[in-house]
Amino acid sequence: MLRVSVTDTNPELPEPFKPSDEVDNGRGLFILDVLADRWGGCAIGEEPFGIGGKTVWFELAWGGTPPTPMAALAA
Repeated sequence: MLRVSVTDTNPELPEPFKPSDEVDNGRGLFILDVLADRWGGCAIGEEPFGIGGKTVWFELAWGGTPPTPMAALAA
């Protein structure tokens, strides 16, 4: 599994884009919804880093059978 996380200082989570919407943002989440195996996001407080904001992440399945958690930790 490949997981990518992006963090910024804006605490507001974006609204998912709907193809019928006439908006100028949110298309990235639509692409994630179509292509990613899983994705999500969460607001982060000011502690422990002192910045506040949000993190949005997505996961892409790697080829083959996923490793067990213990095997992944040993690798």
